[in-house]
Amino acid sequence: MDAEEQITNVFWADAKMVIDYGFFGEVVSLDTTYCTNRANRPLALFSGFNHYRGVVIFGAALLYDETAESFQWLFETFLEAHNNKKSQTLFTDQDQAMAKALVQVMPETRHALCTWHLMQNGIKHLGNLMKGGSHFLRDLKRCIYDFDTSTEFEEAWIRLITEYNVQEHTWITSLYAIKEKWASCYLKDCLTHGMRSTQLSESLNSDFKACMRPGVDIKQFFEHFERVVEDKRYNELKCEYDSRHKLAMLRYEISPILIQMAKVYTNVVYNLFQQEFAQFLACCISQRIETPHLIEYVITKVNQQRSWTVTFDRSSTTINCSCKKFETFGILCCHALKVFEANDVKVIPDKYILKRWTTQGRCGIIHNVKGIPVEGDPKLSTTRRYRHLACKMIRLASEVSSLEEYCQLVNESINTLIIQITKFRLQPQDNDNNNNDGVDKVNIHSIQPKGFKHRPTTKRKGCKRFKSWVELQAKKKNKSPTLGQSASQEYQPMLGSSFQVHCSAPPYYDPPETFIQQLSFTDLLKEQLDDTNTSILDQI
Repeated sequence: MDAEEQITNVFWADAKMVIDYGFFGEVVSLDTTYCTNRANRPLALFSGFNHYRGVVIFGAALLYDETAESFQWLFETFLEAHNNKKSQTLFTDQDQAMAKALVQVMPETRHALCTWHLMQNGIKHLGNLMKGGSHFLRDLKRCIYDFDTSTEFEEAWIRLITEYNVQEHTWITSLYAIKEKWASCYLKDCLTHGMRSTQLSESLNSDFKACMRPGVDIKQFFEHFERVVEDKRYNELKCEYDSRHKLAMLRYEISPILIQMAKVYTNVVYNLFQQEFAQFLACCISQRIETPHLIEYVITKVNQQRSWTVTFDRSSTTINCSCKKFETFGILCCHALKVFEANDVKVIPDKYILKRWTTQGRCGIIHNVKGIPVEGDPKLSTTRRYRHLACKMIRLASEVSSLEEYCQLVNESINTLIIQITKFRLQPQDNDNNNNDGVDKVNIHSIQPKGFKHRPTTKRKGCKRFKSWVELQAKKKNKSPTLGQSASQEYQPMLGSSFQVHCSAPPYYDPPETFIQQLSFTDLLKEQLDDTNTSILDQI
């Protein structure tokens, strides 16, 4: 909060988001291009990929502005909510304030640029170069993705800026200055899990497009946001169901490696691995150099002039390819598979099977700062304990029911336990020790904000802006409104059920051990924010 006790920034992440980040938080995308138009507040969304390569959300925040100070607060609060675990790579847009804050808070984290935002900025700044069948966008994509060495990239970049006469263009110059954050040849040592593609950003933009229209207030936005989160989680449940009840299709049933990976990988990741396996059939060994400890191979492909270098250590079955597919994505490349075949390796070593891509990607326990296991749903603990006790009691009843004396002994023991538990439940207990599953119950009236601080209307990333030629041309094709619908009709999003959230802990009390029980952010927003009736939780 500010000096006037008005909310400036607010961050939230429910227990499920904390668990998701614990399992899949190595590579994170931070998108701040969304904006709740009526309140004019940027929405910061942390997201990534689960083991089915589906979108998973790790947390979100509403910011007052996009200064370095706000982003520094955002990163610090995000780490606090997630047990100070830092991701290996963070993808963002080209915001300079965000980059500055990231260096201050998470200097060990590799900063990379999201290619989806990169291409959108290219269309916005250089859309005039894309008229009349121009190949500028295609050539720019080649500079981003297609070159393995810095020499190839530099040559292609010079051809690009010379052919389209953009040597002095401000955006092109600034883009080249940070080439280490977006060009493939400079990101070979950077774990990306394939997030450089546009899949994640396009998916989220499609989901949130409906609630970013004029007339949607903050309460309506959060109702839609909750529904999007639940939809993402439901999609994962469907993928999990399919992986348990549907077998992966084997293109080459006699391959021991494919049979092994089909049992380990999720169906989505297995299909990607199978594509690499299919490409290995087109690979050729053009050169082989053997040393006392290593064997070096030069791999080429049929009808291609490119080559890759693979080194292999027979004693430890350690393999390394110049394409760095395993180091960046997490699955072996076709070049490595070719060398395995040449050395009669029929089973992939365990060190080349990442757990996060397997069906066991969620196996394990995530702990909070105080070392207490985080429960995505507290009711699951009750169900789990019930099933555990019920199995024991049923087995006991089955064993003693044949003899009267055993049955009488168990009966008396159960009656004694019932009396003891009844006495225990009737005893007054300290509120500090009366939490379910280690969950702190927080006094939601400990902070009394007067409301959200009004943000003056300014041009920003998520607001209306000057549209490029490409966007204007696309809009002309679909200009007339739908029959029976007014063009000025206010959009009303569908209402979704609330979900448990927790905000970063304020300085007035200790942060909750797992998450704030049964606290819906949407429910809080529905209350009238004044001096007497407020219930917003956060460290502002």
